[in-house]
Amino acid sequence: LFQGDSITDGNRGRSADPNHILGHGYVFSIASQYGAGYPDLNLEFVNRGVSGNTVDDLAARWQADALDLKPDVLSVLIGINDVFASIRAGKQFEVADWEAKYDQLLAKTIAARPGVKLILGEPFILNVGMVSQNWPAWNNAVLAQGEAVARLAAKYHSPIARFQSAFNDALKRAPANHWIWDGIHPTYSGHQIMVDEWVRAYREFYVSPLRDPLRNSAIAPVVNFERDSYDWLHRHADVIEQQKAINPDVVMIGDSITHFWGGLPKATQQNGPAAWASTFGNTRVLNMGFGWDRTQNVLWRLQHGELQGLNPRQIVLNIGTNNLVGDQTARTNTPAEVAEGIKSVLTTLRATCPNAHIVVMSVFPRGFEKGNELDRTITALNSIVEHDLAGWDKVQFLNIGDQLREPDGSISSQTFSDGTHPTEKGYRIWGAALKAAGVIQP
Repeated sequence: LFQGDSITDGNRGRSADPNHILGHGYVFSIASQYGAGYPDLNLEFVNRGVSGNTVDDLAARWQADALDLKPDVLSVLIGINDVFASIRAGKQFEVADWEAKYDQLLAKTIAARPGVKLILGEPFILNVGMVSQNWPAWNNAVLAQGEAVARLAAKYHSPIARFQSAFNDALKRAPANHWIWDGIHPTYSGHQIMVDEWVRAYREFYVSPLRDPLRNSAIAPVVNFERDSYDWLHRHADVIEQQKAINPDVVMIGDSITHFWGGLPKATQQNGPAAWASTFGNTRVLNMGFGWDRTQNVLWRLQHGELQGLNPRQIVLNIGTNNLVGDQTARTNTPAEVAEGIKSVLTTLRATCPNAHIVVMSVFPRGFEKGNELDRTITALNSIVEHDLAGWDKVQFLNIGDQLREPDGSISSQTFSDGTHPTEKGYRIWGAALKAAGVIQP
């Protein structure tokens, strides 16, 4: 629910016509962004901004236009008309009175909706148009309102959409009339400034960084840009082409460790074909391993046709090791970020193949040096994933790290050819673990 004056109103329609109901300002753009980005959440956006409103006007209609609507998120931007009324009357703006009335509205809201998420908009102006005719009075009053909003935000533990600060920054890129045509009402460019600032405020306060695709790259679906040994998009097309022909009973999903084991679609490099044959035999298996893949790449593939229409009995997921090694195409993720990426992949898999049992492999050890930093990070990641997956329906965490290590905790070149990729021996160990876990039926 968005509340406020003409800036929020945005010439909104007063009927149920969906083309006009949200107006043509920042509210419409925010709703567009979230509605398109999260269609599964079935979000509903309501605009109750009214042109010309003051804080007293909000109070008069608060019950019907706010509390009765029972919002989960309430965004408020009010104050400019209060300043305008005082300037027009030739009086000094009384910020304390304005703040007290605003405070009463918020107190009523919290009492009626204890769990509501508030976002308080910072009133704003720029020195152009009608505002420039009495700039000192306007500026002093609006600055005082901004300080009052900051106090209210602290009192009610809510974020501030710092619109004035955002417009001040925008002046470094273009003059005031590019952003606000009359000193008060934003242009279309100015409304985008508001959108960006509102989204920033909401995300930083209410969205965990681990669950925010803008801050956690491990959950932001993206094409893989590595091109060192094969064509990633070509393999993606091969998987889509072959998946229905194979009609797999088992699907293997992962990075190069899975990719280079064996099976179809056939890789140019196969490091464990004998172990693949002895493990899977005549089982129908689809190999969805892609060299250099990270969790975000698997998410992109699943969103673009891989596994669509299939009903495998088992899915084996082995992903995350490359998230811990950044390069020019992707930054290094923390173990907590990677764990969130793995859970995001699992959520997508469950939605795509609801009947499948999913085995999540621990990330395999890396590096011949015992106790190296990367291997310690992998151990931390595996611990988080094992903990987080406890209780997930039809999901099994399978940690074979100890089986892949030597008795002293190191790894051997007999098991890992380069410290990362298994040899035939390493793949035989993995295959035996999958059989013991019931992935392969006798």
